Amino acid sequence: MKRDMCRLIGFNIVFISIFLTIAGCKSSKSTTTSNTAYSEGYGGSGSIPRTVPRTSSTRPGGVVTEKKVVVTPTTPVIEANLAPGLERDILSLVNDYRKTKKLPPLANNGAMEYQARRHSMDMGTHRVPFGHQGFTFRMKYVFDKIPGSTQVGENIAYGNLSAKAVVTGWINSPEHRKNMEGNFKYTGIGVTRNMQNQLYFTQLFAK
Repeated sequence: MKRDMCRLIGFNIVFISIFLTIAGCKSSKSTTTSNTAYSEGYGGSGSIPRTVPRTSSTRPGGVVTEKKVVVTPTTPVIEANLAPGLERDILSLVNDYRKTKKLPPLANNGAMEYQARRHSMDMGTHRVPFGHQGFTFRMKYVFDKIPGSTQVGENIAYGNLSAKAVVTGWINSPEHRKNMEGNFKYTGIGVTRNMQNQLYFTQLFAK
């Protein structure tokens, strides 16, 4: 199945599924990969349910934890390295796809967009490898910035890809498509270009 999808979109693909451990809750985390990324790649987490109350005073253990070391992004977002046109195109294409599934459009959220851009920048500058490092931080940030939010998902990609190629790649991957078809309300998309002229893409989803 995965090899067939690779042939369809013409790229080698990385699939990543993440399940986070929330202190005091029965959850587990696993990361799986298949194939190898060369000039282009994709990665996506499943949506992450928040199973404890939002307020820290009633949250078991008081913190959200992850088995891997949590990376707090520090790389500044450099305006010249952004690709807002691609971000808008991806949002439009994702919402067009959701419409075919009779799902409401996602609304852009500035706080989520900022975190998506920072993660793309961190991957592009190789501060973190291509993947979901620091996802716990981004999830907690979204929970803090969007009162009442309960679930977060994330899709990523890299390479010299058009918005259509990125979205098509995500649609052809069950892990990414699950996020795109999720019962989400908000999104934030970050596309940055590094010194090697390579594009990195991050889309966050939340409800």
